[in-house]
Amino acid sequence: MKNLILKHFYKLIGDTQKDHIRVLIFHDIEKENFNKFEILLNSILKNCNVISPEEFKMSINGKYRKKNDKKKILITFDDGYKSQKKITEKYLNPLNIKALFFLVSEFVNCTSKEDAHNFVRNNFYKEKYMYNLDNNLENMNIEDINFLINSGHTLGAHTKTHPQLSKIKNKKELISQIIDCKKNLEDLSNKIKINDFAYTFGDFDSINKSALSCISENYTYIYSGLRGNNLDIKKNIVRRDAVNLWEPLEVINCYLNGYLDFVYKRKINTLEKWI
Repeated sequence: MKNLILKHFYKLIGDTQKDHIRVLIFHDIEKENFNKFEILLNSILKNCNVISPEEFKMSINGKYRKKNDKKKILITFDDGYKSQKKITEKYLNPLNIKALFFLVSEFVNCTSKEDAHNFVRNNFYKEKYMYNLDNNLENMNIEDINFLINSGHTLGAHTKTHPQLSKIKNKKELISQIIDCKKNLEDLSNKIKINDFAYTFGDFDSINKSALSCISENYTYIYSGLRGNNLDIKKNIVRRDAVNLWEPLEVINCYLNGYLDFVYKRKINTLEKWI
């Protein structure tokens, strides 16, 4: 129903002329959806400027402005699925598009497909996932991560094991999830320094004041899953738009035009008051 309403709304209203800096979130992309990713990417390239993580940070700090008035888009990937590396190799690298990858450090250490599936079932959902997973699902390994680094992409932290940070009562465990992830990832290569952190699940209920405070003390940029325009953010809490490839392009364009931002504005304001 939501998609039907938004699809008709976009057909009626079209694009806004308002300047936007949007950040997209992708998770695992199944092989049969690679073509949908390509179609979406081509649509974005036609109507927007896809910018690098470095350009994004310059933009939100007022130091980078494209001459045209197209929306600026940063592509991010969460969790560290091998499909993301394949998508990057097939579609992003040939176009010199640089993305930001938020990795769960212990997911990287899975050594078999069975380990990866068990890790996802036990950690990537708020409750244990009991249904079948895509048989092709795998984690990125160190070789894949080095491929991303050598291709000029940026790595960010996404906790050690992907818990819901707001549910952690033990302070040492909270600190470990937030800080040790950074250390573990930086130990993979002397070429990287982690300054970006995306808190898991991304919704308002998955973060609290103590977790946000710990993140802000150890990272420069904090990425949420709350929709919004990053053009004039007051603090470095980044708004992001989760994208599902089964959604019509008209629905995704509603996200990119900020037509649903009002739903998240109060929650974002609360997060900004916490730090």
